[in-house]
Amino acid sequence: MLQHPDGRRLPGKILVDDAPIVRFAGEGNNAAATPLEKGAVVTFEGSGPDPTAGSPPFRVDLGLGRRISGRLGLVDGKQVRLDESSAGGGVTIARPGVRSVVQRRGEMQIFDDGFEALNGKRWTLIGDPEIANEPRVAGEHSLRIPAGGTSVTRRLDEPVAAGRLELAFHDSGTIEPDQQCFVDLLFRSPADPETVRVILGWSEESLSVESPGGPALAVQRLARKAGWHRLSIRFGPEQTEIAVDGNDLAHGKGPGGSLVEIRLASRNASRGPAPNGLKTYFDDLRLVRFSEGGTGLEVDPTQDEIRLSGGDQIFGTIVQADAGLVKLQVDPKEIQLPWSEVSGLQFRRIAGQAEPIEGTWLRIDWRAAPGDDPLDLDRVEGALVGLTTDGLTLEVPYAGRFTVSRNRLRRLEVLGRGRRIVVDATAHHLGNEIVASPLPLDPPQPEGRTLERSIELADIPPQASFLSLDVVQVAGESAGLPFFREVKNGEIRTTVSINDHTFDYLNRHVTSKNETPERILLPIPEGLLHAGHNTLRIDQNGTKLDPNYLDDLGILEIAIEFPHDRAVPAATEKP
Repeated sequence: MLQHPDGRRLPGKILVDDAPIVRFAGEGNNAAATPLEKGAVVTFEGSGPDPTAGSPPFRVDLGLGRRISGRLGLVDGKQVRLDESSAGGGVTIARPGVRSVVQRRGEMQIFDDGFEALNGKRWTLIGDPEIANEPRVAGEHSLRIPAGGTSVTRRLDEPVAAGRLELAFHDSGTIEPDQQCFVDLLFRSPADPETVRVILGWSEESLSVESPGGPALAVQRLARKAGWHRLSIRFGPEQTEIAVDGNDLAHGKGPGGSLVEIRLASRNASRGPAPNGLKTYFDDLRLVRFSEGGTGLEVDPTQDEIRLSGGDQIFGTIVQADAGLVKLQVDPKEIQLPWSEVSGLQFRRIAGQAEPIEGTWLRIDWRAAPGDDPLDLDRVEGALVGLTTDGLTLEVPYAGRFTVSRNRLRRLEVLGRGRRIVVDATAHHLGNEIVASPLPLDPPQPEGRTLERSIELADIPPQASFLSLDVVQVAGESAGLPFFREVKNGEIRTTVSINDHTFDYLNRHVTSKNETPERILLPIPEGLLHAGHNTLRIDQNGTKLDPNYLDDLGILEIAIEFPHDRAVPAATEKP
């Protein structure tokens, strides 16, 4: 759906030609598809992630609202790797392009298990549980539970008062009287233990829930269907919610205590042996605890930081992290923490120039998880590589080629065409005052009045060049804005120079209060940039009465752009 600036919406489809350039063809329009110019927005209404998919446990924050969710593979001094991203497939991002790695908002992972091996230290085993190669939904293996009284039980290290259990299970569709496979959650109450049992097969045609002695639940039976499904159980003092593939199975009062045990099991209610070959499979289990984030956090841009579940912080050097543990060097010791105690990793601000990327630049949003939670939208910016029936591929700074499944796309915005080189993707605060509220800067404490960066260029394209800055809270020069008179008089300006030549100031490009980030483009005079090493310097001056009274502002990303100034060629359509 093409969204016009005047609010009109035009149904149709996007096409990509060999350039590649994005074009839009309206429904029933026999004319050539028209190219989408800078500022054009297209929305999508695809099916989104499969309902059996889980919620990605981690989010890699790239700054400026850009992020990629997924399953954490590795963090080290050079990279952050997601083994499975929300877009489909893995992705590796260079550390200079990453602001932080955090868990899903409001959640702390207690443990996860993809059943790549059957860990007798984690689980108490009864009967004949086995690791299977197929079927599976994640990793290389799954857990097979045969009929007849097999179980695996996990006693939690610490009780969980409120949280969510997610688990994939495979239903063969077989109906066998007196046979059950189920998931038990055991809660410790002040009186007797309470159990919530979700029955996934085999004796009935529908899924069901039992809670003898436990919370009163209203059950809406769901018909069983062969294949993989996703069970989600949310629990807390006030509410219990059980769903399969996003469909409500049961809801009601919360349990009388905290979760202490999880059991995956089968049961034979007959006197005879269980049928041969009857079995179910489990995979991709994840238990999280609901947690409130800390407030009043300190920020030290010169150090890595681990943020703990209770709001405490540990500063040092992040040595390595994976889906299970985080290792931090705090001189002279190395400490290890499980993700059940860590809400996120914040990285020190180290500038690193990205590789030049040329083409049609897009900003795309896509759905990271089933449902319609706005927190589950991911976003990147990059240059268009191609579009197929399966997905849209971009070249993304610090991450390389990145493909988003077409059915997950929600929004596409054209940013322009040309070459863009990200020089510094970290956030900076220039000024002289701590700004922590009501509109905090990142970091709250100022870094001073000067920011200097190196720019390495292999060559200088023939087209015009611009300095691209994403800024916030810059005092604008337009009439009516706070401090516009001072800025007009040459005070509290933020000036820019390249190779010791001052050529512009930020304030004249800002026409709003700049309370939210804006991208401004400063024209660079011809001949100022040259191949090889260049030096960018951003300086601030004060007022005539007080040279140290500075404009506190944020510079959130620095890049050099060489926009294409030639006209878009005639269309040669390629879907």
